[in-house]
Amino acid sequence: MVKYNTLGYSTFEDYFEDFMKTLLPTNKTYEYFVDWEKVRSFANRYTAELDFLKELYGVDRDTAKSILKRTIEKHPSVLQVIPSLIAERAVRGKIDVYDPSKMKFLEFNFRPHMVSDSEADAIIEFCEKSGVLDILTSVKNLHEYLLGVEVGMDTNSRKGRSGLLFENMVKSVIEGNVPDYVKVVPQDHNFSLYENIGKTRGKAKRHDLVIYKDNEPIVAIEVNFYNTTGSKPTEIVGSYITLNRVAKEKGVTFVWITDGPAWKKMKEPLKRGMKEIDWVVNYSQLPRLLAYFSSIKWEMTRL
Repeated sequence: MVKYNTLGYSTFEDYFEDFMKTLLPTNKTYEYFVDWEKVRSFANRYTAELDFLKELYGVDRDTAKSILKRTIEKHPSVLQVIPSLIAERAVRGKIDVYDPSKMKFLEFNFRPHMVSDSEADAIIEFCEKSGVLDILTSVKNLHEYLLGVEVGMDTNSRKGRSGLLFENMVKSVIEGNVPDYVKVVPQDHNFSLYENIGKTRGKAKRHDLVIYKDNEPIVAIEVNFYNTTGSKPTEIVGSYITLNRVAKEKGVTFVWITDGPAWKKMKEPLKRGMKEIDWVVNYSQLPRLLAYFSSIKWEMTRL
């Protein structure tokens, strides 16, 4: 069971009530919304190609088709930017499209390469029918346009970024509250309790954080944040109960740091984990845990 007394609570009920009361409503930091470094890096990657396409701005459709064909033939690197203009990630540079007028699927290769005359014509037709040609003739600043497209595309990464942001929040608190002789390693490739529960060494899952003292792993930490309910949190509880057992066998302390509004609707699996795992805290309770570890000078064998 969670060592609630050590965390400063009189009863398990007091501990659990405080856990639920202090759950974070969101883990959104300013970095959640847009990964500007990634977005700008992607847009800047095509500066030269976008310059080649400036000539199409303001011209009529037939002239634009002629200019674009000539540009593609002269500067094949332009091909790679075409999918991005319509917010498409071309897998290995290729896009498959069903053409109703031809009643068949067509494959277009947008990797930089020398194109034949017929292939160039096919790509021009793709640009005309997909709207790329309209963009090239009506948008004056293609770099700013592409930057806007990438901002929109980046919103699809928010879900994956959410978990990493919470992990970074936790890491920041821990690093700010540990002595110099303790080292915090994220995604450590040299140690994993998962190796002892059926996975081979090379493929074992890595812990979100591992804390070392005297070059020995003393604490393995898993961090997660749940905005919505589902089967995954319930499955996680079972796997962490096993990790807690394995950690004890290996002389390592296992810590589960979890948060998020979803736990308000998943109290039973959460309680099941708390009944079996020694250390379960949310973000607000983390300073209590660190204060205790510091009080025993990170001598985890004393736990």
